[in-house]
Amino acid sequence: MNGINLASFTGAGLALVPIPPIEGKPTKAPRLRGWQLPRTADNPNGYSSSLDDLESCGAGFNFGLHHGASGTLALDLDNVELAHKVFEELTDFQLLAWLESDQRAEVKSPKPNRAKLLFRLPAGFKAPGVKQCKKPKPGKPKEYDVIFEIRCGDGAQDVIVGEHPDGGAYRFIGNPAAIPEAPAVLLDMLQHWGAWKPCFDSALGIEPKPPDIAPRQPQPAEPLAGRRDPIQEFNQSFALADILTRNGYRQKGRDRFIRPGSESKAPGVAIMRNCADGIERIYSHGGDVLNDGFAHDAFDCFRLLECGGDFAAALNWNPEITKHNQRLHRQEQAETAPESPQSGGEQPGQAEARQAAVWQPFPLIPAHRLTAEPVAIDWLLENIIERGSLNLLFGEPGAGKSLFALDWAFCMASGIAWHDCRTKPVDVVVVAGEGHAGMARRLKALESKYQRQAPERLFISQRPANLIDGTNAQWIADTIKASCSNPGLVIIDTLHRNMDGDENSSQDIGRFIANLDGFFKPLGAAVLVVHHSGHGDKQRSRGSSSIRAAMDGEFSATKDGGAIVLTCHKAKDFEAFKPLQFSLKPIDLEWCDDDGEPLTSVYLEHDGEAKPNAKKRKLSARDDAILTSLSEAIAAHGVEPTAEIKAKFGGFESLQGKQQKIVAIEQWRELAYKAIVVDANTEDAKRKAFKRCRDKLLDQRYTVEYDNFAWRIFE
Repeated sequence: MNGINLASFTGAGLALVPIPPIEGKPTKAPRLRGWQLPRTADNPNGYSSSLDDLESCGAGFNFGLHHGASGTLALDLDNVELAHKVFEELTDFQLLAWLESDQRAEVKSPKPNRAKLLFRLPAGFKAPGVKQCKKPKPGKPKEYDVIFEIRCGDGAQDVIVGEHPDGGAYRFIGNPAAIPEAPAVLLDMLQHWGAWKPCFDSALGIEPKPPDIAPRQPQPAEPLAGRRDPIQEFNQSFALADILTRNGYRQKGRDRFIRPGSESKAPGVAIMRNCADGIERIYSHGGDVLNDGFAHDAFDCFRLLECGGDFAAALNWNPEITKHNQRLHRQEQAETAPESPQSGGEQPGQAEARQAAVWQPFPLIPAHRLTAEPVAIDWLLENIIERGSLNLLFGEPGAGKSLFALDWAFCMASGIAWHDCRTKPVDVVVVAGEGHAGMARRLKALESKYQRQAPERLFISQRPANLIDGTNAQWIADTIKASCSNPGLVIIDTLHRNMDGDENSSQDIGRFIANLDGFFKPLGAAVLVVHHSGHGDKQRSRGSSSIRAAMDGEFSATKDGGAIVLTCHKAKDFEAFKPLQFSLKPIDLEWCDDDGEPLTSVYLEHDGEAKPNAKKRKLSARDDAILTSLSEAIAAHGVEPTAEIKAKFGGFESLQGKQQKIVAIEQWRELAYKAIVVDANTEDAKRKAFKRCRDKLLDQRYTVEYDNFAWRIFE
């Protein structure tokens, strides 16, 4: 019987692995050296598609399907019931229909509630190996039950002919020569497992903890009798699903959505219908603005997705509600407003006297009192940041500006020196507008750099803030006051992500600066604004010149090859330090990803005073050809940069008459591969050569890459 089965598999061109018994018992795992390689005279234990090779094996052998050599994939269901729940909730993959289909290829296990479906991989698919969806055992959080596995590649095999170690025979259902093509969703899971895993966990009910409800900003005039609540009325008027779909989210199942622009098809946004207050909210696992660790109601989704995070603009969604509340507010003001000091008292006919105003003089001080005693500079970071000052740190993407800001914050909050610059121990708040996912890894790298735990006096926001709006600025200042006993530094990273306005408008920048001065300086804190460098001139910050004019200190981070240089451009009341040079120090963290691979991060290592700027190295013939292929790809397939890219990067408006466009990296790769000449003319060799060249072009500032697009830099 085995002979018939083996012939049907080898006749279909499938490669099988001989698996000898262990102490007379059948086994599922090949133990002989070389099983992952083809069978040869020097490797008699390897896989083969020859019936003669396989029939020469001894009695009691099992035979496994070698997925890498056969171009196959196995969906191994260790718990059919739970696997069906996961697939039904997250995908359009009809698991039960596949298990009943006459067209399926299935290896039937003798054990109950188990199944194994086989599929063919498309030509050229790079199989990443074995992926497991698993769930902690009840009462044993460190032990897991596997729900299903997806297996493929050279290191994966599945017994297809033989006996189960626990008794009973494997039974193959289907035609080995007609194994169906793998559904797209399984291929997507293999390629984007990290995006799918939190969705699997959520579907299995193993969230680390229920997400907190997003904190609500205070609304003006809330105590007014008869006031209409625009948030409550919005949530009553609009369904969460409608807000998401009109902003480009695609629904999967009843309560799942795929974010716009998702590379994977993982439905990382889920509706939560069991919140304690009865209001439906969403929680995002994906790479969108909703993924900030909080659960959001319909109003908050509207604010973040359609109003750029501007709370005041979102409150004005219905002008009639706004006008109604404004009328009530004016009436209350008219009833309680104090009489001005110039008023002569009550006018005839007034029914009631108003409260008398408490007049205070405008604060003036004699000049001699300012010079009576010496005033020392109160340094928070010696020779760099003074208490109560307003500072700017700018740089182009990848130049390390956020790394500098976080490093300073870590040292100040710890009370330790930063590269021989003394600090004063204070509370530090980072209002992070981007990079939330990598913040923990950067802090972990700093723990390794300074050999100490991240300080308790360092606080990181979980969302950006619209600091052009006074209500938002007051909300943050009140939070800092309640959380910090000695607030010393507030870092705004970055200006663009924490300001819903035009950075080229002196009026908008004026409002932004006024809110920093009006709400953060009274706390006794200095402010450090992290910003992008200019479009054409990398030695100045982007946007209105009034940004620089308002600053007490201005610094830049620039990248020259592998060196990062910190420069002081403006020192209002102190001597500017000489440029300092740093390099990025990669470090393996103590954490691992879902596949057990170690996570990495970087920190800044001081290399002394900055050296003279190095010129760009001349490109090799291959690198120049690949750079030329980028220009050709842009000419053939280029598209206009998105509004996000234009806002985040410079160089799109004035490029010596050039109309700069961007192109998908995949389209660049296709042309680049035609230009690459390598000794071993294989896809893998070309892939490595292309990757090396991309890194060099990025490092030497010939190109920029963002969100799977690339474009050139023209000096």
